[in-house]
Amino acid sequence: MLCKIEMGIAMSCLSISVITIFISAVMRVMAFPIRWGLDIALLLFTWSTFLGADIAFRKKCLVSVDMLVIRLPRPIRKTLEAVVYVLILASIVFLIYYGVKLTYFSWARPFQAIPSLSYSWVVASVPVSMFLMLISLLIQIHETYFRKNDDKARQ
Repeated sequence: MLCKIEMGIAMSCLSISVITIFISAVMRVMAFPIRWGLDIALLLFTWSTFLGADIAFRKKCLVSVDMLVIRLPRPIRKTLEAVVYVLILASIVFLIYYGVKLTYFSWARPFQAIPSLSYSWVVASVPVSMFLMLISLLIQIHETYFRKNDDKARQ
């Protein structure tokens, strides 16, 4: 259910961002510029990007180059996969920690055209999405190393 909600939010943010930029451009041509259009588009596009990154990560749709890895013996591949999982985990924890700090420190920074809206709403997309990516990573690790072993034990 969480995955469907995340997908809906990401798609809505991207769609509204595109519509906002289009309307803003049309209004600018008509000599009635919308000052806040780009700020809202930036906010929504940032959220759609980071939520989309988690969606792609969860579905294992990110680009990978495995020409050499698939030729390695299975035990070495498993070890290399574990190392990659640890590196991803460290990167996600790093981004959550510093994303939260940056969100806190950005609270006083307003948008240029919308002074009542804090820039922290843009920056908050990083730790929130990285937390969701952490959940996705833990699920992948569980499926890779624990669930398959449970299936083998049952047979």
